[in-house]
Amino acid sequence: MHSNVNDKKYRHDHAKKLKLVLIITISFLIVEVIVGIFANSLALIANAIHMFTDVAGIGLALVAINFSSKRSATAHKTYGFYRLEILAALINSTAILIFSFYIIYEAYWRLFEQNQINGLYVFLIATIGLIVNLIGIKILHRHAKENINVEGAYLEVLKDMYGSCAVIVAALIIISTNLYIVDPIISIGLSLFILPRTWSLIKRVINILMEGVPSNISYEEVKKSILEIKGVTGIFDLHLWTITSGFDAMTAHVVISDVTKSQIILNEINSILEKKFNITHNTIQLETYHE
Repeated sequence: MHSNVNDKKYRHDHAKKLKLVLIITISFLIVEVIVGIFANSLALIANAIHMFTDVAGIGLALVAINFSSKRSATAHKTYGFYRLEILAALINSTAILIFSFYIIYEAYWRLFEQNQINGLYVFLIATIGLIVNLIGIKILHRHAKENINVEGAYLEVLKDMYGSCAVIVAALIIISTNLYIVDPIISIGLSLFILPRTWSLIKRVINILMEGVPSNISYEEVKKSILEIKGVTGIFDLHLWTITSGFDAMTAHVVISDVTKSQIILNEINSILEKKFNITHNTIQLETYHE
């Protein structure tokens, strides 16, 4: 059976990390907006919009994690509300994708304009932003593969880290040459860089919503492992899917030759599924005959 205690502990840990990154990001976002307005810097305000997508994404992930952890399963929602995390990740990653295309569109038109930017202010704030991004990455990195919402937040912070580096380079070029066109060029490059990773996350989310086989589990390997158990003569109606991040499930009909060894075989199946594939939520129906 799936351990609710461990599951809640992991989600509590993930929520704590996200809250810490959210507080840091909001604090810097406020500073960046104020300085951007004061310096009349469009680049800083645009970067603040990037940061706002982080805040919105992390906030959405937190709401989903807290809601799914505190709301128990019901007669109508027998798995509880874990899928809210997946829906939040879909909304978040889709927003990143749309915003990236918008940046490319906006940057294209700015290639033909000469918008003056105060390079010194941009450099100072971008440097502070880089420090904030590095702190966020350090906090989220270890948990990015454990939870799909944490991974989404990690991708956004990673995107902003590269953005901060690029803005620092652009600021230095602007300070030394007044070549303002580097700003839209770097914006296009950054958007193109983040698109493949965001699209990969969206595909994973869609696979979960479509109840596809988890990407970390081989359908054929699971089938083969069960068939190799002594006393098992067949397996059919095998289904593998993901409820939410780190919570994979399986159902199957297993044909056995000796009904007196049902419990021994069932225990061995459960042991293999947990130790080899980390599947702790499964339903096995043992049968003695199948056409």
